[in-house]
Amino acid sequence: MYGKFYLSACLIISGIVIFGLSVIRGEGGIFLFFVFPVFYSTSLLGGVGIFLIFVGIFILFFMPFFSSFPHFSEPPNEVEYVHYDNEKRSHYGGVILIGPIPIIFGSDKHIAFYMIIAAISMLLALYLFIYYFVLH
Repeated sequence: MYGKFYLSACLIISGIVIFGLSVIRGEGGIFLFFVFPVFYSTSLLGGVGIFLIFVGIFILFFMPFFSSFPHFSEPPNEVEYVHYDNEKRSHYGGVILIGPIPIIFGSDKHIAFYMIIAAISMLLALYLFIYYFVLH
């Protein structure tokens, strides 16, 4: 499960770096349409960066659905019984940014706290990016 999270994080970070390189080269940019950030690029480099960001977000969003499918490598020989243990439950959380407005959710207060930190860091990164690359 964590492998898909690391894969999506690497795709998002590499997409941001690649898109940032195209912005530095003057081949792309970002602007706000009402409160929604819009990314554009006139080069293949920026297009690849935007594509990697969207693929990483797609994998991150659909990760719980991918992990719930059974693996059909070999048929079971006997009936397996599932025992639920209350101590081994999964924890989840997320941040949805609608423009500058974050929507934060989590399965418990510890995960929600980490999502608040993630939302603050994403908003700071967005504001710094807009300040340095769009307004200057």
